[in-house]
Amino acid sequence: MRRLLVAVLVVALLAPSTAAGMTITQPSYNTGDWFEYDGWTAAVFSQYESQMDAESEDFNHLNLVEEVPMRMTIEDSESISLGGLDTNCRVSHVEHSVNMTVHFTEGSTDYDNDTMTLNVTTTIQVWIPTGASAFEKRVETIYLETWFSGGGEDNYLENRLVTEEIIERDGLWPSGIQVGDEWDFSETISRTSIVEQRINRALWNETSRVTEDLARQVTWTATEETTISTGEDNLDNTPTMRMEQQIVGESQTSIDWYHEEGFLVKTQHFVNGTLVLSATLTDHKYSAENVVATVVTDNGLPAPSLLAGIGIFALAAIRHSKPE
Repeated sequence: MRRLLVAVLVVALLAPSTAAGMTITQPSYNTGDWFEYDGWTAAVFSQYESQMDAESEDFNHLNLVEEVPMRMTIEDSESISLGGLDTNCRVSHVEHSVNMTVHFTEGSTDYDNDTMTLNVTTTIQVWIPTGASAFEKRVETIYLETWFSGGGEDNYLENRLVTEEIIERDGLWPSGIQVGDEWDFSETISRTSIVEQRINRALWNETSRVTEDLARQVTWTATEETTISTGEDNLDNTPTMRMEQQIVGESQTSIDWYHEEGFLVKTQHFVNGTLVLSATLTDHKYSAENVVATVVTDNGLPAPSLLAGIGIFALAAIRHSKPE
């Protein structure tokens, strides 16, 4: 009987520690912190390759020349107007660029060497309130440069897509996320998208402006704790929590893996079940270690909408300057 009592006490003492598990908290960012991810270049490259293959019968192949990896940097906080109030916000800045060469079938163009150069730069700024707030602001810019020589002239074509969104949610993130937690938001998005173009450094010409209000329901589920291989050569093992995101009624789903302190370790985006983006943390500078807070917040990284946005003018250079 005495042995049984001791065994019960031991089990009781051990139970809280084994059941505790990971709790995702809010990252304590400081100005100058940064996080670099591998994978965005592959998504942009695949998008252009697929569209050119589908829309240009003379397209031969695309090759990567140079890239600047996707990096999110924490900037100085600033106060902006959100929901009619001046609100202090944490500001993150994401930047990525990739340079590619398009190769057409030999003799099918007047371009030198039947090639055309593409340079795509993506920038995103996100304003997230430092206190409890239902609002968020995002400005995403895709800048496309295209140039070629041939036919007795040089051609330099620039396209720019700027999308500004004000997002309002009907609730706040849950406090201390653990495996098994589920929650959802209703989101109202006020979006303005502007497309501009210019040729040979002339004046910019606005070719499209669309303003729309969208409503959607987003569900989140914290599914499991798992270890992700990170670092330049995938040699680091990082404990994470996997979270699944579904936009109700749409074909887009996302899976995100978060570090215990709230920053993003890996993200995957799917459209109609097809993986369109997979990005993993390769390096970072996070000055606050082992900080315990209460809420996880949006990571501010590129969304699948950017891939769709690229398609708005992916072949603009071909349509405007490629000989028929």
